[in-house]
Amino acid sequence: MAIRISKSHQHLDKDDIAEMLEYREKSLRLYFSAQNPDFYNIFFEFTATEVQEELEYHLSEIEKDACLNLLASIEAMFRLDYAIRCEEKDKADISRKFRSLFAERQFNVPLEDGLFDEWKNVPDVKSATISMLKGAFKYRHWLAHGRYWTLKAGKKEYDFYELYQLAAELDNFPFKRV
Repeated sequence: MAIRISKSHQHLDKDDIAEMLEYREKSLRLYFSAQNPDFYNIFFEFTATEVQEELEYHLSEIEKDACLNLLASIEAMFRLDYAIRCEEKDKADISRKFRSLFAERQFNVPLEDGLFDEWKNVPDVKSATISMLKGAFKYRHWLAHGRYWTLKAGKKEYDFYELYQLAAELDNFPFKRV
């Protein structure tokens, strides 16, 4: 059975995403400052408070974009590991379970109720990390699907730095690497 997935090698890592967020924040702060040569032409009808509110709104939006990008990057790590474990026919318990999942679902395995649930049973993996990931992916769904509903009680919005710390925990995760 051929199990190949075409890997693009274009997925971003957490540091790339953090760097892009930093550049975008600095650019926005400059744009909304008097150091911008067009500042007075652009914001001539705004009060200082309105300019500040507009800046805060845009900073919040680019942070949400970075959160979505970071969560997509985390998903890619899990899905690539799944594909590699299925391709290599590794003997580890998780790899065997993944191949069983593959026989049923191929690459259409759910992340939260499929791959994450299997990772909970791996001895070197903290169940708290998997629980945090599941919560964070509820937030990802909200972001990715247009934020048109109110997040339910128990679910929350995450800031980029919380998600970055979660991604950093995955640096020591027993993934198979590309």
